[in-house]
Amino acid sequence: MIDSIRLNEWKRFLWAAIACFIIFAAVEIGPMIFSISNGDLNTKVIEKETAENRASVFAEKQSGLQVKSAKAVHQTDKVINGYLSKHGLIKTYSDKYDQSFPTDTYQVELKFDEGGTGFVYVHMQSEKIVAWNFILDGQSLSDAELNKEVPVFLAGQSLDAKSFKEQELLGNGGWHGEAPAGYAIEEALLSIHIKGQNINGQNVITKYKPAFVAPADYIEYVKKQDKLAGFLTGFGYMFMSFVLFVLAIVYAVLYRKFTSFKFGIILTIVYFITYIIMNLNVLDGIRASLGETELASQTVMFTAIFTVLLTIPMAGSIYISMIAGDGLWKAQGRALWPRFGQKGYGNHVWRSVGLAYLFAIILFATQSVIFILLKLTIGTWDTTDATQSPYNMGILWLMPVLAWAAAISEEAVFRFFGIGLFRKWFKNTFAAALLPTLFWALGHVMYPFYPSSTRLIELMIIGLMFSFIFVRYGFITSMFTHAIFNSVAVGLSLLTIGTAPNIISAIFFSVLPVIIAFVLKYFSHKKEKKPSVTTTPPLEQL
Repeated sequence: MIDSIRLNEWKRFLWAAIACFIIFAAVEIGPMIFSISNGDLNTKVIEKETAENRASVFAEKQSGLQVKSAKAVHQTDKVINGYLSKHGLIKTYSDKYDQSFPTDTYQVELKFDEGGTGFVYVHMQSEKIVAWNFILDGQSLSDAELNKEVPVFLAGQSLDAKSFKEQELLGNGGWHGEAPAGYAIEEALLSIHIKGQNINGQNVITKYKPAFVAPADYIEYVKKQDKLAGFLTGFGYMFMSFVLFVLAIVYAVLYRKFTSFKFGIILTIVYFITYIIMNLNVLDGIRASLGETELASQTVMFTAIFTVLLTIPMAGSIYISMIAGDGLWKAQGRALWPRFGQKGYGNHVWRSVGLAYLFAIILFATQSVIFILLKLTIGTWDTTDATQSPYNMGILWLMPVLAWAAAISEEAVFRFFGIGLFRKWFKNTFAAALLPTLFWALGHVMYPFYPSSTRLIELMIIGLMFSFIFVRYGFITSMFTHAIFNSVAVGLSLLTIGTAPNIISAIFFSVLPVIIAFVLKYFSHKKEKKPSVTTTPPLEQL
C-alpha cells in the first residue's frame, strides 16, 4: 500500500490547527462579523442593472440625447484608497465624504443614438449620480459662459465656487478647481474638473469629475513600487516560468522511462476549463482598468480571444511539468503522486484531504500573523484593485473556480516539477525549495499591497510551508491544501456580499475537496489491483 500518509497522521497537526483557528477567528473572522453587524462594512450594493438604468435616465435628462446602450462595471480609486488605508483614514473618509465623493462607484459606459459616449458614476449604495463625462460633438462653452455656468452648477452640488483656493479655465470649455475650504483629508485635497458644451442650443455641463487627490510624494512612491513590482513579475515570474517550461520539456524526454505521457491529462483538462472560466469571468475588471476608453468593448473582446489562445500553451506547460516532475521524483526514489487504481490510492487521497483542511487552517493563521508583523515593521498597507473586485465578476458565484486553476498550475510547476528539478541539481531539498518558491512568490507582488516586498516576504514563508506539505505528504495533499486555502478565502468574500447563490457557492467550493476525495476513494477501492507503491522511508522533510 501507499505508505506516505499513515492512518492517524492528522493527530500531529490537530492541536496546531485548533490553536490557529482561534487566532484566525480572533484576527480576521471576528472583526469582519463585527464590521458587518455595526454597519462599518456596508455590503448592500445595488445591482448593476439598477445603476445602468439610473445612469441612462440621468444622461438623457442632462444631455437631451437618447441612450441606446449601457454597461456598468465597478470602478475604484486605487491611489486614494491606498492613501486612506496607509493612514488609517478609511472610516473617517466614509463618514465625512463618501456620500458625495465615493472612492468606489459603478462606472456606467453609455452609447448615444446620435453618436458619442458617456461615462456616468453611480454610488454603489445610494444610487446617487456622483460624477459624469460625456464625450460628444458640440460647441464648447466660451470662458465667459463657463464663468457664468460653473458657480450655479457648483451651488447645486452644495459647493461654493469662491471657496476654491485654486481655479483656472482650461480652454475648450474646461474648468478646474482645487482645495475648496473644508474639503481635505490629511494632505489629500478635493479636485474638481468641469466641462461645458452647447448641445442642440442648450448649455450643458458635460463633465463633472470630483475626486480627492493624494499628495504628490505618495503618488510618486506608488508609481515606483508598481514599476518595481512589474519588473519583478515580468522577469522573476513570467520569464522564469517560461524557462521552467523549456526545462520541463527537456526533463520529460530525459526521464520518460520513469513516467508515462498519459499522466496528468485529466488535471490538465480541469486546469484548462477552470482557467478559461476564471479569465472570462473577470472581463469587467479588465474593462474597468481601462478607465474612460471608448474602445473598451473592442479591447475586452481582443483580451478574451487572446486569453483563450494563451491558455493552450499554458495548459501544455502544466501537463509537461507534471510529466517531468513525476519522472524526476521517481528517478530520485520518491513517488509523490500515486496513480488512480494503485493499492492504497483511495486511502491516500482521503487522508490527504483530511490533512489539507488542517494545513489550510494553519496557513490562514500564519498569513494573518505575517501581515500583522509586516504592518508593524515595514508599515504594510493594502488598497483596492478593480481587476480583482468581486463586483466585476461576470458570474460572481463562479469566483471560487480560480482556486482550482491556481492550485493545479502552481503546485504542478513550482512544487512538483520545480522542487524536483532543483533537488536533482542541488542534492538538498530545502535549497531546492527556495528558488521555485521565490519565482512563485514574485508572481504575486503586483497584488494591491505596499510596499511591493509585502507579498514577496509573506509568500516566501507560505510557499515554504506548501513545499513542506508537498515533500512530506505528496502532490495531492499540497494541491488540496492550496485549493482549500484559496476557496475559503474567496468564499469569505462571497459570504460578506451575501445572496443565496453566493452563500451556496462559498459552502459548496469549500467542501468540494471532500466530495472529490470521497468519489476517488470509492471508485479506487473497486479498481485497486496493482502492486503497492511506497515512498522511501523514512519520509523526507524540508
